[in-house]
Amino acid sequence: MYALELRNVSKTYRLYRKPLDRLKEILLRRPLHQAFQPLQSVSFALPHGDILGVVGDNGAGKSTLLKILAGTLQPSQGEVICRGRVAALLELGAGFHPELSGRENIYLNAMVLGLTEAEIRDREAEIIAFSELAEFIDRPVKTYSSGMYVRLAFSVATTVNPEVLIIDEALSVGDQHFQKKCIERMMQFKASGKTILFCSHSLYLVQELCNQAIWLDHGQVRAYGDTATVVGAYMNYLEQREQGNLPADMTQPAALALNSILPDVTIQAIRVTDALGNPLSRAVHAADLWIEIDTRCHRATGFEGHLAVGLFRPDKQLMFGSTTKEAGLSPLHFQGEQRSRLRIPALPLRSGNYFVQGIVGDHTALRPVFELNSEPFTVTSPRPELGLLGLVHEWQPPQSR
Repeated sequence: MYALELRNVSKTYRLYRKPLDRLKEILLRRPLHQAFQPLQSVSFALPHGDILGVVGDNGAGKSTLLKILAGTLQPSQGEVICRGRVAALLELGAGFHPELSGRENIYLNAMVLGLTEAEIRDREAEIIAFSELAEFIDRPVKTYSSGMYVRLAFSVATTVNPEVLIIDEALSVGDQHFQKKCIERMMQFKASGKTILFCSHSLYLVQELCNQAIWLDHGQVRAYGDTATVVGAYMNYLEQREQGNLPADMTQPAALALNSILPDVTIQAIRVTDALGNPLSRAVHAADLWIEIDTRCHRATGFEGHLAVGLFRPDKQLMFGSTTKEAGLSPLHFQGEQRSRLRIPALPLRSGNYFVQGIVGDHTALRPVFELNSEPFTVTSPRPELGLLGLVHEWQPPQSR
């Protein structure tokens, strides 16, 4: 039994050059419109307890798909089957009445999601506490900022305990503290066997949260299945599309693009070194390699998080990746200026050019806080090579059987 099923779902809009053409079409009985399909023959089945990530460019049909699943938009063709209560967090403030207070909108939204007034009354305090909007809860929501809208909407959508939760990109406008709370609640949903659809441009979050993914391109399914496979195919598409076409100002290190409000932790430098800490522009295959990451914490009370490192070729093909969380370490305590080191014994990379990407993530290793790329470095090998990697191996001479 599936929580969600889509069977050849399409959505078609009629586009008219001017309003009068709509009347002319009825009277003349000939088409004066242009058909536009943001979604074309989409099919998939999502089992209970799975998390599906939805990726794709802007205009690919992601929001249309989520609206159809949430029931706010009807498909033109096909069949949608949802089993269980569905809660959706789509456009900012969707379902809110701007003249009503935050408290009144809690009751309005929760009733739409199927709760009785008594059930809402029992959960009202929990919703307000999670949103952290107690001092604003009796003000009209038209006075709320975008971040306050998201806090209240997410709190209602998740506190009603739905069987299926649908989340669009709305979380991107929340502050880092609330994003952290949202991710923690989503992880609780995942652990309790809830079904989640998560649409995001953050491929890192999609990879970490979702066990399935679907890639939409111009309203059609380009890939569907295992998250790593789908996200890898989408990243390869993005790289091929952008290769050699980036403006000069977009090739600068990420540190030059800091906003006026700094993240909790920034990476000041990434270096490839030898065991003594001497920077290397040229590394040797099968020799030990060290990666140094200098960080600076901008929060006086410190920050709990994880570090991630990736080794890439110039075409952005990932050769190796690791996080402190995967290595079994507890969240790192960042305080002031610090240096972390990663040792790669007997470097297996063959000759070629590479670079290192460093990422600081939160304590769940799901939300990236800051990332920076190193200067490129070269790997040389004293021996003839075959393939991309030189693995430790041993030949044995033939023996009589």
